[in-house]
Amino acid sequence: MIGWVVLILAILVILAVVGLGWESFFGGVKKGVEKIGSLPEVKNLTDKAKTEFDSIIGNSTLDIIAITESM
Repeated sequence: MIGWVVLILAILVILAVVGLGWESFFGGVKKGVEKIGSLPEVKNLTDKAKTEFDSIIGNSTLDIIAITESM
């Protein structure tokens, strides 16, 4: 079932690219992403994800340093 949905979406994207042209299609996609990226909710979510990611990476780095120092 999911395979069919992916296939149909891929065909629709290909037809849109062919119909609109490469530059027009991806220019429109880029504009849409910029509009969505400028929403406050998306910015807050992105900032929170970045903070969590930095925290995870920082903790992992400290664990690696502790392990190497104990050897």
